Amino acid sequence: MLMGGVPAQAESPGAGASADPTDNGGSQAFAAQAEIARVLAYWTPERMAAAVPADVPTTSGKAPISLRQVPEDKQVGRVDGAEPRGGVPMMAADIHSMSGRVFYTGDQGGNFSCSGSTVNSNGKRLVFTAGHCVHGGGAGRGWHTNWVFVPAYHAGSPYGTWTAYQLWTKNGWINSADRAYDVAAAVMNPLNGVRIVDAVGGQGIKWGIGYGQTIYQFGYPAHAPYNGSQLYYCSGATWNEGGFPTISCSMTGGASGGPWLESYGQQFWAYLYSVNSWQFWNPDPSHVYKWQGPYFSYDTAGSLFDLVKDM
Repeated sequence: MLMGGVPAQAESPGAGASADPTDNGGSQAFAAQAEIARVLAYWTPERMAAAVPADVPTTSGKAPISLRQVPEDKQVGRVDGAEPRGGVPMMAADIHSMSGRVFYTGDQGGNFSCSGSTVNSNGKRLVFTAGHCVHGGGAGRGWHTNWVFVPAYHAGSPYGTWTAYQLWTKNGWINSADRAYDVAAAVMNPLNGVRIVDAVGGQGIKWGIGYGQTIYQFGYPAHAPYNGSQLYYCSGATWNEGGFPTISCSMTGGASGGPWLESYGQQFWAYLYSVNSWQFWNPDPSHVYKWQGPYFSYDTAGSLFDLVKDM
């Protein structure tokens, strides 16, 4: 394996054929006030600080997509981002308010952390992340619990802790832990009567736009030498490696689920292009040199977004 990589930097500067919606699987819904209160009480500052980076996928599936620059069916989709309508002044809405740290209890026990980002939709309630940040993936595995999203995390957040109403990912991840489907959406409960995108803003999303895009990759790395306390980024052009968008970056575990943003810096929001899924290191997990993410075709991200956009 190659050594080295692109250093992660603190903070930010300034497909295939259509799938039937049944290719998505969802968890039980949690909206009762008692359940929400229990989850919020569970995530004390001490538990958040002690959460370990999410386990990365252990099964490498083959991407069932065209390796051409444009998916064979040319099914391209785009949804623009949105500014907040309440809770965050417009001048304060940026990559920090729309990015956050994810905390959950794993399906086999233990408390873990990932990363994620808000995404605009009709329902204004979505957080996108990696599939392995919501479900264990593969035979005998299940949904994670006590799932929360903390925007602009830094030993807490000025925007509060948000609980998940329902978790969704692709059946390709649920049944086979196939990395091509390692993408997920969490529908969030309102906080103090406000929907999360209305509170902090939401990124746009694109699918079917091909490889070779210049992107900014964000996350909260929590494995050494990082500690999960700060948002980091890498930037560069993606390339196609075995059907997966790939980028050089040294962020470590805990960054899983963080956004890959295309057109970043052109307005206060950008377009979600993929999410952090799989890392490569040498000689150990503290020396990461590149990441891969699932290719956003309609089969992966587009059909998932369509299913949850009105929730």
